[in-house]
Amino acid sequence: MSVLNSKGGIGKSFVASLLGQWLRDQGRPVVCLDTDRLNASLSDVKALQAEEIPIIDEEGMVDIDAIDGIVDRIAKEDTNFVIDSGATSFVPLGRHLVTEGVAEILRQHGKRLVAHAIVSGGSELGHTVRGLDAMATQFPPSVALVAWLNEYHGPIDSSDVRFEATPIYQKHQTRISGIVRLAKLNPATYGKNLAAMIARGQTFAEAREDSSLFIQTRQRLVEVQRPIWAQLAATL
Repeated sequence: MSVLNSKGGIGKSFVASLLGQWLRDQGRPVVCLDTDRLNASLSDVKALQAEEIPIIDEEGMVDIDAIDGIVDRIAKEDTNFVIDSGATSFVPLGRHLVTEGVAEILRQHGKRLVAHAIVSGGSELGHTVRGLDAMATQFPPSVALVAWLNEYHGPIDSSDVRFEATPIYQKHQTRISGIVRLAKLNPATYGKNLAAMIARGQTFAEAREDSSLFIQTRQRLVEVQRPIWAQLAATL
């Protein structure tokens, strides 16, 4: 799995951490890779033990050997991989997937490549929708595509049209294998508790067992997690 989008600050690392946590909770082996040299946000979630493998060197050049090494590991190792691409590494990683036949190589080794595209609401909506369109158009059909609808910055649906009825979804409906919605949370309660959990670098499982947190705080986090896990179970 790879979490891709050219836009920064829309929740890529959060989505990558959710994928890693969900796989762990299902008892499925997982290796998390963080390719963002500048932020390495996924590495902040210590329980996921993300490996930092920057694919852009200090001079801003693409490290092809690093990308080839990642592909080699995915093909050879008997585990699931979650790759968090930063905004700077999205373009070279995406180009590599398209031009180097990575999906076909992995298919020949019994692996499936799933690209997770984030559509963010508010002022980011147009940019991230175009990103989804580009991925659906350019990635080969063997790459499964999951759309994450993140309402943190604003709504995705208009007052009378849901995302599933929009031209962009209708255009790529056969390419999008699933949708996961991250609903807008009350910033004074659920949103505040989730933001604090992320700032602590905790997983949902760790927060649930953290006796230093209020009981109500832990219960809110359980209620945030539950619908996301249900959607992932239906999608993956």
